[in-house]
Amino acid sequence: MTISATVTISSVHPGSSGGAIFSGHDTSGTRLRFIVHRDRICRAPMVGEVWLLEGESRSHPKYGDQVHVHRATPVEPAGRLIVNFLLRHPAFNGLGIGKAKATRLWAEFGPDLHVVLSKGDVAKLSVVLPGDSAQKLVEAWHSVTEEAIVVSFLDEHGFDLRLANRVRAVWPVSTLSKLSDNPYRMLAFANWEKVDRAARSLGVAEHDPRRQVAAVEAFLYRRLDSKHTLTPRAMLLDGVRAKMQTRSLDVARAAVVQAQDEHAIVATGGGYQPLGAAVMEKVVADRLREISGGVPGSERNLFSTHLVSITAEAIASFEKNKGLKLNAGQRQAVEMAVHQPLGVLTGGAGTGKTAVLQVIHRIAEQAGVPVLQMALSGRAAQRMREATARPASTIAAFLREAERRDVDPGSEPLVIIDESSMLDLPLMYSVVRAMPVRARLLLVGDPYQLPPIGFGLLFHILAASRSIPRVELVEVHRQAQSSGIPQVAEQIRRGIVPPLAPFAGVCAGVSFIEAGDGEVLDHILKVRTEWRECDDVQVLGVTVHANDALSGLIRLESLVAEATSAPQQALIAEAVNLVVFVDQEPDLLAGRKVREGVIVTGYRDGRYEIEYV
Repeated sequence: MTISATVTISSVHPGSSGGAIFSGHDTSGTRLRFIVHRDRICRAPMVGEVWLLEGESRSHPKYGDQVHVHRATPVEPAGRLIVNFLLRHPAFNGLGIGKAKATRLWAEFGPDLHVVLSKGDVAKLSVVLPGDSAQKLVEAWHSVTEEAIVVSFLDEHGFDLRLANRVRAVWPVSTLSKLSDNPYRMLAFANWEKVDRAARSLGVAEHDPRRQVAAVEAFLYRRLDSKHTLTPRAMLLDGVRAKMQTRSLDVARAAVVQAQDEHAIVATGGGYQPLGAAVMEKVVADRLREISGGVPGSERNLFSTHLVSITAEAIASFEKNKGLKLNAGQRQAVEMAVHQPLGVLTGGAGTGKTAVLQVIHRIAEQAGVPVLQMALSGRAAQRMREATARPASTIAAFLREAERRDVDPGSEPLVIIDESSMLDLPLMYSVVRAMPVRARLLLVGDPYQLPPIGFGLLFHILAASRSIPRVELVEVHRQAQSSGIPQVAEQIRRGIVPPLAPFAGVCAGVSFIEAGDGEVLDHILKVRTEWRECDDVQVLGVTVHANDALSGLIRLESLVAEATSAPQQALIAEAVNLVVFVDQEPDLLAGRKVREGVIVTGYRDGRYEIEYV
């Protein structure tokens, strides 16, 4: 049996991974029990709140009738529900509104109580309450009913209701008025098609300046998703015409002019950038120019005047202890790191970058220079710690320390960043702003390995620049060659598909496992089982940024929608088998923790059919 009821929540038992089991009373006073999965609700309800709930009633042998919720929406209380709302919701605690005063408010205003509270009519409320209590009641009412108003707006225009709290976090005051004033603000949370449809339904005209600017920004944001910070003029005009569904170049040109007039975009280098990307690029470029323009070597007071002898002794000591000889490229890399304020060290797997870092640490310690070494991933930071026997952190941890003022702004450290090929523009922007003013910087990585997570090919540009000191290590060491990885990597770099042997269990070399649909998980489990004695096994997969596993599917859907206007949800449901949500966990060594996973079984009735694992 299908049930739809407006309910005042009386008890809540939140689920460990979202969703909830809760109870409440409908307008007739009947008590109902509800079960809701996390993909059906924007958040767990709170005692005293009013929700509109729709679902199917099923009988449970122990708990009796329970409503399995299909749709859950917080709503503004109306009618006599307002009395229970004032009495039970924690936002009204401490205002001196007990049962007697709540009843008097209803007796005084009746059904108009909702209007009085929503309008914030303190004068009328003061007939029942003291002036200060009336004012506090109005403030509390607006703070708790704003969410319901925003949810109603999202629901009316087809947005994911779970966006409500994210939207309110950006605009905590007068959220609805901001969205009504310019619906295209929702582009921060949803794709162009959905936002434009909502805006047009709210009366935004075809050539409204808000729509013009939004169309330009939406196309440039799409380019950012493809890692491009600069868009040629002709490409932008074509993109804007497609967004605005017009063939007119004049319309597109007018939109671009409007966006420039409102300082939403910046014209540069024969193309255009979103304002945020342009600002970040300028800050990073200026900061790197400052670092690079510093006086090299010992005159900058970062290294001792005995630098030459310290370097020679450090290299000799390393070679003696390790039984290895640094090649010419490695020696050049060491010299660059200690003499140049800014440097780039590149090289493929097995070319000896780690040996260079070990020597640099010895020199820095002898010269009394602090070294801050970091990497994007927790695993890479762990490898740095193990390889150099010195502290290393994730970039995120470094930024947190800087925010807490734990990084001395007056210090003169050597900052080493490994896996620099993964640095995107926003992350580098944060790093250079957090670094001490007189810090040196050494970027270490391989441009042919993992690309940046976000937009901006920063490391790749620096590695190709003639104005930045750079050393490329090319000689593969014998120990690395035995793994087979460098040879395979080199062939891939040259565009050659390498011959790979079938997987044969625990053995050296690179192997390939051919897996059909539905077989991937089985093969992953097989590999993990056979390699269970190895503590350095990683499973990598395609990633998108989202707040949970289901939102990952929605995010993928929006990315696909940028490439084609045809609905692709059924195709996505067929192509995607498993979605795993990995979230930040600062207390863990790797900095990440698996929060949840969903198996995608299909798409029906406008929803993905999923099973949580």
